[in-house]
Amino acid sequence: MATATSVPPQERLTVSSDGETIQADLYGRLPATRVAILVHGQNWDASGWRGVAPLFAARGVPALAVNLRGYAGSTGKTNRYRPDKPWTPVADLRAAKGALRGRGVKEIALVGSSMGGSAVLASSFEGDVECVVAISAPVAAVPEELSKKISGRKLFVFADRDPLRVMPNVLSCFAAAGAPKKLVIFGGREHSRAMFSAPYGDEALGEIVEFVCRRG
Repeated sequence: MATATSVPPQERLTVSSDGETIQADLYGRLPATRVAILVHGQNWDASGWRGVAPLFAARGVPALAVNLRGYAGSTGKTNRYRPDKPWTPVADLRAAKGALRGRGVKEIALVGSSMGGSAVLASSFEGDVECVVAISAPVAAVPEELSKKISGRKLFVFADRDPLRVMPNVLSCFAAAGAPKKLVIFGGREHSRAMFSAPYGDEALGEIVEFVCRRG
Protein backbone atom coordinates (compact mmCIF):
# COMPACT_ATOMS: atom_id res chain seq x y z
CA MET A 1 0.00 0.00 0.00
CA ALA A 2 1.33 3.46 -0.95
CA THR A 3 2.15 5.93 1.80
CA ALA A 4 2.99 9.56 1.10
CA THR A 5 6.30 10.86 2.43
CA SER A 6 7.37 14.42 1.72
CA VAL A 7 10.78 14.81 0.08
CA PRO A 8 12.31 17.64 -1.97
CA PRO A 9 12.52 17.36 -5.76
CA GLN A 10 15.75 16.31 -7.45
CA GLU A 11 15.68 19.01 -10.11
CA ARG A 12 13.87 22.25 -11.04
CA LEU A 13 12.91 22.50 -14.71
CA THR A 14 12.05 25.71 -16.53
CA VAL A 15 9.83 25.44 -19.61
CA SER A 16 8.69 28.13 -22.05
CA SER A 17 4.95 28.18 -22.84
CA ASP A 18 3.58 30.87 -25.18
CA GLY A 19 6.27 33.25 -23.94
CA GLU A 20 5.59 32.52 -20.26
CA THR A 21 8.04 30.75 -17.97
CA ILE A 22 6.71 27.57 -16.39
CA GLN A 23 8.49 26.16 -13.35
CA ALA A 24 8.26 22.45 -12.58
CA ASP A 25 9.75 20.13 -9.95
CA LEU A 26 11.22 16.81 -11.07
CA TYR A 27 11.21 13.86 -8.66
CA GLY A 28 13.46 11.06 -9.84
CA ARG A 29 15.95 11.39 -12.65
CA LEU A 30 16.03 11.50 -16.42
CA PRO A 31 16.41 9.86 -18.83
CA ALA A 32 13.47 7.53 -18.29
CA THR A 33 11.07 5.70 -20.56
CA ARG A 34 7.93 6.99 -18.82
CA VAL A 35 7.37 10.15 -16.79
CA ALA A 36 4.25 11.25 -14.91
CA ILE A 37 3.27 14.91 -15.17
CA LEU A 38 1.39 16.02 -12.04
CA VAL A 39 -1.01 18.97 -12.27
CA HIS A 40 -2.36 20.83 -9.23
CA GLY A 41 -5.81 22.23 -8.51
CA GLN A 42 -6.95 25.84 -8.44
CA ASN A 43 -6.12 26.57 -4.79
CA TRP A 44 -2.66 25.01 -4.50
CA ASP A 45 0.53 24.58 -6.52
CA ALA A 46 3.14 21.99 -7.46
CA SER A 47 4.50 21.79 -3.90
CA GLY A 48 1.27 20.03 -2.95
CA TRP A 49 2.54 16.92 -4.75
CA ARG A 50 5.66 16.72 -2.60
CA GLY A 51 4.36 13.79 -0.58
CA VAL A 52 2.96 11.99 -3.63
CA ALA A 53 5.54 12.42 -6.41
CA PRO A 54 8.21 10.24 -4.71
CA LEU A 55 5.80 7.27 -4.84
CA PHE A 56 6.02 7.29 -8.64
CA ALA A 57 9.79 7.76 -8.64
CA ALA A 58 10.19 4.81 -6.26
CA ARG A 59 8.48 2.65 -8.89
CA GLY A 60 10.84 3.79 -11.64
CA VAL A 61 8.59 6.50 -13.10
CA PRO A 62 9.95 10.01 -12.46
CA ALA A 63 7.28 12.63 -11.73
CA LEU A 64 7.23 16.24 -12.94
CA ALA A 65 5.01 18.48 -10.79
CA VAL A 66 4.12 21.51 -12.89
CA ASN A 67 3.23 25.00 -11.66
CA LEU A 68 0.66 26.37 -14.09
CA ARG A 69 0.84 30.04 -15.07
CA GLY A 70 0.66 32.38 -12.11
CA TYR A 71 1.39 29.69 -9.53
CA ALA A 72 4.60 29.64 -7.46
CA GLY A 73 7.46 30.61 -9.80
CA SER A 74 5.54 30.45 -13.09
CA THR A 75 4.80 33.71 -14.88
CA GLY A 76 1.55 34.81 -16.49
CA LYS A 77 -1.96 33.92 -15.41
CA THR A 78 -4.01 30.74 -15.72
CA ASN A 79 -7.27 31.69 -17.39
CA ARG A 80 -10.70 30.24 -16.73
CA TYR A 81 -11.90 27.63 -19.17
CA ARG A 82 -14.07 29.01 -21.95
CA PRO A 83 -15.18 26.81 -24.85
CA ASP A 84 -14.47 29.57 -27.39
CA LYS A 85 -10.88 30.41 -26.40
CA PRO A 86 -7.62 28.53 -25.73
CA TRP A 87 -7.21 27.29 -22.16
CA THR A 88 -3.73 28.04 -20.83
CA PRO A 89 -3.22 24.80 -18.83
CA VAL A 90 -3.42 22.82 -22.09
CA ALA A 91 -0.68 24.97 -23.61
CA ASP A 92 1.44 24.63 -20.47
CA LEU A 93 1.10 20.86 -20.51
CA ARG A 94 1.94 20.77 -24.22
CA ALA A 95 5.15 22.62 -23.41
CA ALA A 96 5.96 20.28 -20.53
CA LYS A 97 5.37 17.21 -22.69
CA GLY A 98 7.62 18.65 -25.38
CA ALA A 99 10.39 19.39 -22.88
CA LEU A 100 10.31 15.84 -21.56
CA ARG A 101 10.39 14.34 -25.03
CA GLY A 102 13.37 16.55 -25.75
CA ARG A 103 15.14 14.75 -22.92
CA GLY A 104 14.39 11.30 -24.27
CA VAL A 105 11.08 10.46 -22.58
CA LYS A 106 9.00 8.08 -24.70
CA GLU A 107 5.80 7.71 -22.67
CA ILE A 108 3.93 10.39 -20.72
CA ALA A 109 1.36 9.80 -18.00
CA LEU A 110 -0.84 12.72 -16.97
CA VAL A 111 -2.15 12.97 -13.39
CA GLY A 112 -4.30 15.92 -12.39
CA SER A 113 -6.53 16.89 -9.48
CA SER A 114 -9.66 19.07 -9.68
CA MET A 115 -8.77 21.88 -12.14
CA GLY A 116 -5.62 19.90 -12.93
CA GLY A 117 -7.77 16.84 -13.60
CA SER A 118 -9.76 18.73 -16.21
CA ALA A 119 -6.47 20.00 -17.64
CA VAL A 120 -4.99 16.53 -18.10
CA LEU A 121 -8.18 15.25 -19.71
CA ALA A 122 -8.11 18.14 -22.18
CA SER A 123 -4.38 17.67 -22.80
CA SER A 124 -5.00 14.03 -23.68
CA PHE A 125 -7.15 15.15 -26.61
CA GLU A 126 -3.82 15.58 -28.42
CA GLY A 127 -3.50 11.78 -28.50
CA ASP A 128 0.09 11.70 -27.25
CA VAL A 129 -0.14 10.22 -23.74
CA GLU A 130 0.22 6.69 -22.40
CA CYS A 131 -2.38 7.21 -19.67
CA VAL A 132 -4.39 9.88 -17.89
CA VAL A 133 -5.62 10.05 -14.27
CA ALA A 134 -8.38 12.47 -13.24
CA ILE A 135 -8.78 13.00 -9.48
CA SER A 136 -12.05 14.72 -8.43
CA ALA A 137 -12.52 15.73 -12.05
CA PRO A 138 -14.06 16.88 -14.24
CA VAL A 139 -15.71 19.38 -11.90
CA ALA A 140 -17.80 20.83 -14.74
CA ALA A 141 -19.78 18.78 -17.23
CA VAL A 142 -17.87 17.68 -20.34
CA PRO A 143 -19.78 17.28 -23.62
CA GLU A 144 -19.96 13.70 -24.86
CA GLU A 145 -18.04 14.50 -28.04
CA LEU A 146 -15.11 15.79 -25.97
CA SER A 147 -15.19 12.88 -23.53
CA LYS A 148 -14.78 10.57 -26.51
CA LYS A 149 -11.54 12.41 -27.41
CA ILE A 150 -9.79 11.47 -24.13
CA SER A 151 -6.87 9.26 -25.13
CA GLY A 152 -4.67 6.64 -23.48
CA ARG A 153 -5.54 4.40 -20.55
CA LYS A 154 -7.94 6.24 -18.25
CA LEU A 155 -8.45 6.28 -14.49
CA PHE A 156 -11.09 8.38 -12.73
CA VAL A 157 -10.91 8.64 -8.92
CA PHE A 158 -13.29 10.60 -6.68
CA ALA A 159 -15.24 10.58 -3.41
CA ASP A 160 -18.97 9.94 -3.62
CA ARG A 161 -19.95 12.91 -1.44
CA ASP A 162 -17.45 15.37 -2.90
CA PRO A 163 -18.61 18.86 -1.80
CA LEU A 164 -18.32 20.15 -5.38
CA ARG A 165 -20.75 17.42 -6.47
CA VAL A 166 -18.50 16.04 -9.16
CA MET A 167 -20.16 12.61 -9.29
CA PRO A 168 -22.60 13.15 -12.19
CA ASN A 169 -19.95 14.88 -14.30
CA VAL A 170 -17.34 12.18 -13.65
CA LEU A 171 -19.79 9.36 -14.32
CA SER A 172 -21.01 10.83 -17.61
CA CYS A 173 -17.45 11.56 -18.76
CA PHE A 174 -16.35 8.05 -17.83
CA ALA A 175 -19.31 6.49 -19.63
CA ALA A 176 -18.53 8.35 -22.86
CA ALA A 177 -14.75 7.82 -22.76
CA GLY A 178 -13.33 4.92 -24.71
CA ALA A 179 -11.64 1.84 -23.26
CA PRO A 180 -9.37 0.95 -21.56
CA LYS A 181 -10.73 2.80 -18.55
CA LYS A 182 -11.21 2.34 -14.81
CA LEU A 183 -13.42 4.08 -12.26
CA VAL A 184 -12.61 4.08 -8.52
CA ILE A 185 -15.10 5.64 -6.09
CA PHE A 186 -14.38 6.14 -2.38
CA GLY A 187 -16.91 6.81 0.34
CA GLY A 188 -16.21 10.29 1.68
CA ARG A 189 -16.56 14.04 1.33
CA GLU A 190 -13.00 14.88 0.33
CA HIS A 191 -12.13 16.83 -2.81
CA SER A 192 -8.85 16.94 -4.68
CA ARG A 193 -5.69 16.45 -2.61
CA ALA A 194 -7.75 16.15 0.59
CA MET A 195 -8.39 12.61 -0.62
CA PHE A 196 -4.75 11.77 0.05
CA SER A 197 -5.10 12.38 3.80
CA ALA A 198 -8.52 10.73 4.12
CA PRO A 199 -8.91 7.35 5.86
CA TYR A 200 -8.79 5.75 2.41
CA GLY A 201 -5.87 7.95 1.32
CA ASP A 202 -3.23 5.21 1.11
CA GLU A 203 -5.59 3.04 -0.92
CA ALA A 204 -6.35 5.91 -3.30
CA LEU A 205 -2.66 6.65 -3.79
CA GLY A 206 -1.99 2.96 -4.31
CA GLU A 207 -4.59 2.79 -7.09
CA ILE A 208 -3.14 5.86 -8.82
CA VAL A 209 0.52 4.87 -8.56
CA GLU A 210 -0.14 1.29 -9.64
CA PHE A 211 -2.16 2.47 -12.65
CA VAL A 212 0.50 4.94 -13.80
CA CYS A 213 3.45 2.61 -13.27
CA ARG A 214 1.89 -0.52 -14.78
CA ARG A 215 3.82 -2.00 -17.67
CA GLY A 216 2.35 -4.02 -20.52
